[in-house]
Amino acid sequence: MPERFLLVGIIPSDVPESETLANLTEAVSLIESYGGQVIDAILQKRDIHDKGMYIGSGKVDEVLEAIKEQRIDVVVLNSIIKPGQIYEFHKQLAQANPQIQIWDKVDLILHIFSAHAQTAESKLQIELAAMRHMGPRIYGMGDEMSQQGGGIGTRGVGETNTELMKQHWRKQIKITQDKLKKLSADRQRLIDRRHKIGLKTVSIVGYTNAGKTSVFNKLVGKKKLAANALFVTLDSTVGKIYLPNLKAEVLVSDTIGFIQDLPPELIDAFRSTLLESVNADLLLHVIDIADPEYAKKIEVVENILTSLGVDHKQKIYIFNKIDVGDFNQANLTEKYRKFQPQFTSTLNGQGLNLLKQAIDQALLV
Repeated sequence: MPERFLLVGIIPSDVPESETLANLTEAVSLIESYGGQVIDAILQKRDIHDKGMYIGSGKVDEVLEAIKEQRIDVVVLNSIIKPGQIYEFHKQLAQANPQIQIWDKVDLILHIFSAHAQTAESKLQIELAAMRHMGPRIYGMGDEMSQQGGGIGTRGVGETNTELMKQHWRKQIKITQDKLKKLSADRQRLIDRRHKIGLKTVSIVGYTNAGKTSVFNKLVGKKKLAANALFVTLDSTVGKIYLPNLKAEVLVSDTIGFIQDLPPELIDAFRSTLLESVNADLLLHVIDIADPEYAKKIEVVENILTSLGVDHKQKIYIFNKIDVGDFNQANLTEKYRKFQPQFTSTLNGQGLNLLKQAIDQALLV
């Protein structure tokens, strides 16, 4: 039976209602991608505070009641929350269910990553990101232990335990980083060999669930899983396509999708996988034209590409799902002219031949 989830979110005064609704819809999709069942959502109009609880005391009581009445297993806080706040929140909600789990947005994404990871590299990347995210939370628990153990000798028992946890945490991070560095070095050597022999490379990027994997499958003739769920693709997958004008095969890679407010530690943890994109000769940015928020998601992806230092690379914008999207092709072509916009449907094949021609022409330059 799926775990029962309660989504808790706040509605900041400076955020438009449409954006808040889109964020909540995305959170529900994330939970469903994990395999959970969203039982209810509790929202509060409030600005995010760095101190105190995530929501007000009245809403905390409402959450407690919902946990009891609806047998909630996991409460998801739809923001990136400070470790101390999560710890305090858990203490409050454990009154209703001692086994209750409290996740923020990073925790939720990490659980999805863990469920979909296939290779040793992606599993190590998730492990590293989880340790970085959980480490401060361990410190918060240690502070509580220190208060309980204070006064025993010159150093509290809790304080000693906290220091031991910190040492273990640092050691495990170093071990995982060393393993990832080796895998990253191996991947970089492979990429360098491709460049040395003149092999051109193309990398597909985009917001998660925009249709990247479907475009990849159509281009290279593979049947990689393309599910209607967020973050199904974690591991970089490579295929080949022959371009007649270039008179050569080129490599095409599909890798992890991006998402709004993706924390820097998650991007950094997956930097090894993203080497395919960092070193590509051409980026294909896949955009779900049927998504009302597509313009904002273009901005999210471009900001992440900037953080990776690849915003200067040649790009082709692929407006996908034109069979279901309502759009003005002429306006989009003019607005995004410098990104050589292409319009495709992986469902009926529309625009795919033109896309291949555009890739061929771009790599001739």
